[in-house]
Amino acid sequence: MKIYGFWYSHLGWIIGPDYNETELDRVKDLIKFPELVWLNRFFLVPPIILAIGVMALGGYLNGGELKLGSIMAHGWSSLLIGFFFSTVLLYHGTFSINSVMHHFGKPRYDTGDESKNNFWLALVTLGEGWHNNHHYYQHAARQGFFWWEIDISYYVLRVLAWFHLVWDLKGVPHNVQYPDPGRA
Repeated sequence: MKIYGFWYSHLGWIIGPDYNETELDRVKDLIKFPELVWLNRFFLVPPIILAIGVMALGGYLNGGELKLGSIMAHGWSSLLIGFFFSTVLLYHGTFSINSVMHHFGKPRYDTGDESKNNFWLALVTLGEGWHNNHHYYQHAARQGFFWWEIDISYYVLRVLAWFHLVWDLKGVPHNVQYPDPGRA
């Protein structure tokens, strides 16, 4: 039985059993990159390494010596704030796109769903708050379709493209930004 609604769209989808296994036949591009396949399989390894690193660095910077016991004794506050608290904030910011963005804001495009754009959530989520835009045209690298729609994630991607670290960024075609009013 699937349950839909605000709480399912906010948190239920990630803690429920619906998406435990990756359907690789639906994301064929994923298997072209062994590092992504590895991350998909061992998704807990990076956050565990980050947590240990945050605790070690925080323990050292908080007055610990370069000894395991000293770093652990002084690193708990860094682990709590620098890893757990920040991760919870990040997750809820991300989750709010699927829940809050279907209740608060304004739709620009008729998408057949309840997705909306919200300036304030776009600032907090680095551009993901232009959710109605994304529902209307998912192929673009940017969520903010217009210059006044702040999309920090897209700006970072553009900088990475200048250094040739990412490529083939897809833009928003003019006919998507300004659809024909007579179109069905």
